Amino acid sequence: MQDFLYPSFLRRWCELLNAERCEHQSKEKDWLNIPSGVIKAHPVCGKCGAVKNVSSDRGKKVSHFVTAFYRMKKELERRGYKVSDVQMRLVFKELPEDFGDTWSITYSAQKELYLKAVTKYVRVSRDFAESFL
Repeated sequence: MQDFLYPSFLRRWCELLNAERCEHQSKEKDWLNIPSGVIKAHPVCGKCGAVKNVSSDRGKKVSHFVTAFYRMKKELERRGYKVSDVQMRLVFKELPEDFGDTWSITYSAQKELYLKAVTKYVRVSRDFAESFL
């Protein structure tokens, strides 16, 4: 991450997410439904039990959403609306711990969680926040 862009609490939050993440190792497969309704074999992590996302809707790293938030913040500041550090902290604390786990979460699920958190703490429309992703 570029140090000049992110406040220290966001850098620390991203470091904690990366440190606590399981190094997924799939030992077995389980037959589960994918979003299209087809049954497919999914690898299952032997350590934590997480099921691997095998769909084409791959998850993104946390930095993708942090960058999108900062681009939105800059645009809002250009329009005269101030987004405080407290609002940023609340948005990123609202996201679950496994949010950055690209092994098991889909991008559409990440996007939904992110948009709910942003629209809850920052007075913007869902479409406006989504335009920065």
